[in-house]
Amino acid sequence: MTAPPPPPGYAPAYVAPPHRPIGVILLAVLTILAGIVILLGGLVLLAAPLLLVGLIPLGWTLGVSVLGALVVLFGFLWIGTGVGLLRLRSWAWWLAVIVMVLSILSSALAFALAIIPTLILLYLILVRRRFR
Repeated sequence: MTAPPPPPGYAPAYVAPPHRPIGVILLAVLTILAGIVILLGGLVLLAAPLLLVGLIPLGWTLGVSVLGALVVLFGFLWIGTGVGLLRLRSWAWWLAVIVMVLSILSSALAFALAIIPTLILLYLILVRRRFR
């Protein structure tokens, strides 16, 4: 004998979170750490022109500042992707896949450099069903 179905509009009070594979946790933590390193590098690029005012031409300082701002944005993007991977968000999965494909394409000349992004991409494809 089975229990009667719940009334329409009823939702259980607690829904267990989906199981997070250890590889996703590791990948998310590494992504967050890489984002922090990228963010710090961008902050250095932003601060360097302030320290070198008068020593290098204004065009260079402006260019380095713009580059630093872009690097800071990418750092925040990586940190956000890592947090999204920890929470098993589908947008984070797609963003990580795009980054890995771009990494593979950019390191196509150096085959050894393409191995790690390729392995990460294959792993992301294997755990795709875990992301909502």
